[in-house]
Order: sequence, then C-alpha cells, then structure tokens
Amino acid sequence: MKEQVYIGELLLEVMPPNSILTIANSTKTLVIIKNETNESSTVPIDTSDWIAGLYTYVLNSGAMTITTINVINPMAQTDRLVELQKQLDDINNLITARISGDVSQLTINNKTLVHEDLNTLLTLKSSITQQVNNLKKKIMKNSNQGFFKSIIHCRTR
Repeated sequence: MKEQVYIGELLLEVMPPNSILTIANSTKTLVIIKNETNESSTVPIDTSDWIAGLYTYVLNSGAMTITTINVINPMAQTDRLVELQKQLDDINNLITARISGDVSQLTINNKTLVHEDLNTLLTLKSSITQQVNNLKKKIMKNSNQGFFKSIIHCRTR
C-alpha cells in the first residue's frame, strides 16, 4: 500500500489467500476486505468517500503487516488558499478605509480588528501574503519567486 493516498484515487491491492485487510484509525474505519479463497486476488479499493487523515493499514494473512497511510484531500490546499486570499482582500479594504479616515472593522480568526493602527494592519497583511505565497509554492511545487508582492507607500505629514 502506498504511504500517501489521495481521495478519489482507485487503489488496486493484492490480497494473499485467506487474508483480511483493514484500513482504519481509532474513530473511523475506512474499509474492511476479506479474501476467503485459497488464491491471491487483486481487489479494487475506491477512495472517493474517504476522509482525510492518518490511518493504519493492517493486512492479516497469518503474518500481520501494519503500516501508516496518510489520506490527503487534494482540494484542501486550494480551499485554504481561497480563504487566505479573501482575508487578504478584506485587509486591503480595511487598510484603504483606514488611510482615508473611515472607521471599519474586520473579524479574522475570531479576532475583531476595530481600532488597529496602520502598522499592525500592514504587518498582518505581510504575514498573510507570505502564507499565500508559501501555499502557492507548495501547490505548484516551485520554490523560485513569490507569486505577488505588495508594496504600499504611505506618506505622513
């Protein structure tokens, strides 16, 4: 069995004669397959209904084979990317409002930003921009340049 399995992938597992395959963790059993014949057989395993997380693979054919597999949701990273980009857009709107003198508020991760100064907002924006860039690098598997860079010029009198 592979160590990393993506949800939606079709796995072909060779089952020894008279064996039982279980893939589970302490709270969720993904699959139990029995081969009660006297011959090896190849069994297709559909992963489209699996839940992301770490699971234990146990093949009992007289001798136990136990390994850990990581079930990965291929859409999870893009969901996080969309969430971070929305936060970045909201912070940009808040910074624009703050510069023009408006009083606006924004809630991010259960923290409400009402009277934050501009430096705090710019630091937060920089942090989220870095998270977005790192996540995009991870998704694209390319560690060259950042995807976008934000420069804000503020003049105080």
